[in-house]
Amino acid sequence: MNPIREYRTRRDMSQEELARLVGVDRSNVAKWEAGVHRPRADMLILLAKVLQCSVDELLREG
Repeated sequence: MNPIREYRTRRDMSQEELARLVGVDRSNVAKWEAGVHRPRADMLILLAKVLQCSVDELLREG
């Protein structure tokens, strides 16, 4: 499972809620989770804070 999806679902958070908290469109979150795109470095820091994990955990593969 994609780490962003994994940590988002652990927090019982929808894609829309995560998108709102980090200031992007829901489609961006969907693309990150599908592996179509990766978040920018500054966005990874914000995602890690919101999802209560480390940037390293978000960058791990599979």
